[in-house]
Amino acid sequence: MVISFEENDRAVIEARGIMIIEFKRQLYNMKISMKNAWKVLEEILERVKKAWNVFVEKFQEAVDSVKLIVEQIKEVFHCPVSLRYRIVKVFCKCTGIDIRFCWNTTWKIKRWLARSYC
Repeated sequence: MVISFEENDRAVIEARGIMIIEFKRQLYNMKISMKNAWKVLEEILERVKKAWNVFVEKFQEAVDSVKLIVEQIKEVFHCPVSLRYRIVKVFCKCTGIDIRFCWNTTWKIKRWLARSYC
């Protein structure tokens, strides 16, 4: 590594009681430390990103569970229910599986169910 200083810089560095060679070594070590700090920061940001994605997914699942409850309330009061709920209800009656399990398994394909003309 080659770092050159002007005479003014040399005078300022030596006025602080540090030799030029020592100052260059500290700069080189600082570069390595900054690289390590950057790697740690990237790892932290990656973990925050993963945590945020998990939070968003759990929030969407909670909202979807609320939608199931709303659909069940609609059915009790004889209001029109969604196509997804009708399919889930048929699956539950045919297979005997819990309605919440069927609802959660159709969560990924709800857009396809909403657009189908079954």
